[in-house]
Amino acid sequence: MTSVRSLEEPVRVLHVDDDRTFTRLTRATLKELDDDIELRSENDPAAVLDRLASRKIECVVSDYQMPEIDGLDLLARVREKYDGLPFILFTGQGNETVASEAISVGVTDYVSKDGGIEQFELLANRIRGAVEQRRTERVLAETRVRDDTLLETAPNAIFVVDAEEGTLLEVNEAASELLGRPREELRGLHQTELHPPEDRDRYERIFAEHAESRGVIHDDRDLFVVHDDGHRIPVEISAGPVELDGRRLVQAIFRDLRERR
Repeated sequence: MTSVRSLEEPVRVLHVDDDRTFTRLTRATLKELDDDIELRSENDPAAVLDRLASRKIECVVSDYQMPEIDGLDLLARVREKYDGLPFILFTGQGNETVASEAISVGVTDYVSKDGGIEQFELLANRIRGAVEQRRTERVLAETRVRDDTLLETAPNAIFVVDAEEGTLLEVNEAASELLGRPREELRGLHQTELHPPEDRDRYERIFAEHAESRGVIHDDRDLFVVHDDGHRIPVEISAGPVELDGRRLVQAIFRDLRERR
């Protein structure tokens, strides 16, 4: 059974690129940006399925243009055996057509290599968001949303929201602590009531982006929730849609940024 401990474990990533110099650069850079990301490299895309079978990998990051097997071919092969495994294209060779095709065959995200350190930061955020989403989806699937046993001790605030209505269906204990309000009071609220009331329209638009996305959005814009005593708390949000019992939900992980700021 999935445990809450898994929500805090290192993030194990397989980086696939035939350029050995670039895989070494990526591993070193991501380690500096987020030492919880354990990046393993594979320069032969034909060996990826064997690597996935022999190691616990939670996310694949792949180049697009590689000999014999390109990134989309690899994505299709991975999806056949590991349907829910996060898969991020990290490439300087792609274009809008490639991105569109990748989305149609189930890519989790698409990040360009162009742009220097900012793109490595974006990649680290997308990896973290996709893996956290996947881990929590497993918890939700096993606990059927309202079984609080595992969610209660998760380290970050978790909200499960009806994608169409925007109402909170479930929150964990960390969410209650973040907002200073009991869980039973939070359930049933509209998601905009978590945020500053004068910015209701803005948070409506942000929620719609999360609900309509094809994957996880790691949102580090200037976002705030409002504590019960009225003070604002800066947060970053990893959120995306999830299907459970035929119902479309949005699962959101709120990370408290007060210590960072």
